[in-house]
Amino acid sequence: MQKDHGLKVDGIVGSATAAIIDGAPSQSGPAPVQPGPTFGSGAKQSDVSDYSLTVLKDIMAKAGVASVVISSTARDPFNQARVMFDNIQKTGVAAQKELYADAGDAVIDVCAAAQKAGKTPAETIKLMEAKIIALGPEKVSHHAADLTKLNVFDVAPSSIPSGKKAAWEAAIKANKSIAKFIFPPIDPGYHFEIPQPKS
Repeated sequence: MQKDHGLKVDGIVGSATAAIIDGAPSQSGPAPVQPGPTFGSGAKQSDVSDYSLTVLKDIMAKAGVASVVISSTARDPFNQARVMFDNIQKTGVAAQKELYADAGDAVIDVCAAAQKAGKTPAETIKLMEAKIIALGPEKVSHHAADLTKLNVFDVAPSSIPSGKKAAWEAAIKANKSIAKFIFPPIDPGYHFEIPQPKS
């Protein structure tokens, strides 16, 4: 939850975190909302090109959304395994298999088998990481794609005002620069795949 709101992820319920939990302003008032896209702790600004940010800003302008939090960007095999493991714990094997093609399903099968065998989370993630490397990271998830060809990132649903959700989703659907998008609840975040222009 802290990550989704662009806060420091420390597990401490300070005034800013408490304000989000309670839905009320903190004692010092809510943190100022920065206009435009910002990056959560699980995302790297260098993974999203100026071109992709322009596409995102266009969607925001059309939807009347002033700010969003990019919660996830490119992932190495370990982080892809970690994210898949976490999502399997949250939504289950069947739900995660809906998101992935054959290579991703094979990684999910490794997770299920490891858990059935009583492996620890760390051991399970290590086995998943090895399977991702063996299959080829880009075949498992586009989050591991070549950034010069495809930018893949997620936007935290919590950063979209509830009254703007329909306009936000309509603006995404209408944007021809996006090769693929996935909306919650199918994906935990608003998932974007934006092909990069050839230099």
